[in-house]
Order: sequence, then structure tokens, then C-alpha cells
Amino acid sequence: MLQKLDRNTIETGGFHGIVQKRLIVNSQYGPRMGVTTSTWEGVGNLVYLADSWFGSGVGTGLHPHKFIDVLTFVVEGTLDHEGSLEHGVTLEALDFQVQKSGREGFMHNEINKKEPTTRMLQLWLLPEKQEVKADFRVHKITKGSVVEVYGVQDGNSTQIEAGYLNNETYTTPKDSLVYIVKGAVQIQDEIVNEGVLIAANTETMIIEDEAVFIVAYKK
Repeated sequence: MLQKLDRNTIETGGFHGIVQKRLIVNSQYGPRMGVTTSTWEGVGNLVYLADSWFGSGVGTGLHPHKFIDVLTFVVEGTLDHEGSLEHGVTLEALDFQVQKSGREGFMHNEINKKEPTTRMLQLWLLPEKQEVKADFRVHKITKGSVVEVYGVQDGNSTQIEAGYLNNETYTTPKDSLVYIVKGAVQIQDEIVNEGVLIAANTETMIIEDEAVFIVAYKK
């Protein structure tokens, strides 16, 4: 039987007008404030995963990060990025932003300046390689692809992949966490819908219609 965590079973939290479901909050390294009950610990260096909704004009507020790498995946809508790294970048749907703090750290604010509600996922990872400078990049997740957005290229043994598949199969890595971001998949003859986090172990995931998902595992 699959081990699952459905965001609909988790208390709704948030801040600054952001509506949020926190699925992963590591008890040692995750944020201390906000919803921390009924959450999972994570895998490897992944210590935080939240699914969030930003109404028009809603943003995180300018704030710092240090000794943590922050990944932002825009699922629907747009986000305007402000801060000390690449100020002024606009993130569109299926853009996956990676901000690495290094030892110098960074400041950022992610804000929805348009009318439709923006849905965003955010992940935090503990860096293994102590880089001095902060760094910034954006990946585009396109249909028919599974993209390695973070991991080995960053000197980190924890790998993060984002997939957007249709009428295809995907084999999950051993001891991985898979979050169904959009659509539905079939695993072990069971349909798993959007908003469900799965603990997987080399499972065949069947995507009969379009699905977007994130996978986290240790190399």
C-alpha cells in the first residue's frame, strides 16, 4: 500500500495573505513558525515543501535567506521576483527558479502583480557544498520532459526533478518522494491525484493524461 499525504488533510496556513499547505517541514531544519503538524520530515537534504496560492498583489515580503537553497516552482499564473539576485525577473507558469544562498546569503520577495491567482511551490534544501557567492537560475519545464533542476550540478546528493508528461510512464527512484502537482497518475493500480505526496520505491508511474510532478531522492 502506498504511503501518501494529501494536502486536503493538512491544516491551511499562510502569511501576508498567502494561502499555504505545508507538506514537508523538517523538525530540525524546517521553519519553526506556521503549520508543522501532520507534515513529513523530507528526504536527504530536502527539509521543506509548501504548496501556496498568491492572490493579486500578494507577496512574501522582502526577507533574507542564508545557508539554505530555495527553489520556487510557478505552477499557474506569474510571479515577479525582486531582491539581491536578478531583481526584476518575471516567472511564468512552469518556470522553476533556483536561488542558492552560499555564505553571502540573499534577499528576495516573490509577488503576484497580476489579477489571476498564482500557485507556487517552494522547496528548501540544505547545501552540502559551501560556496561563497549566492547564485540564481531558472529552468523551464516543458511538456514531454523530466528536468533535473537541482542536485549533482550543485554538489548536492539530494536530487530534485520536475516532470511534465502525457501518455507516458516514469519509474520513480528508490526511496523517493513524489508530489503530484497537476493531473493524476496511476501507481500500483491506484489513482493518485493532484496535491498528494507519495513515498515511492522504484514504482512504475503511469500517466494516461497530462501530469506535472516533482521528485526528490538521494543519489
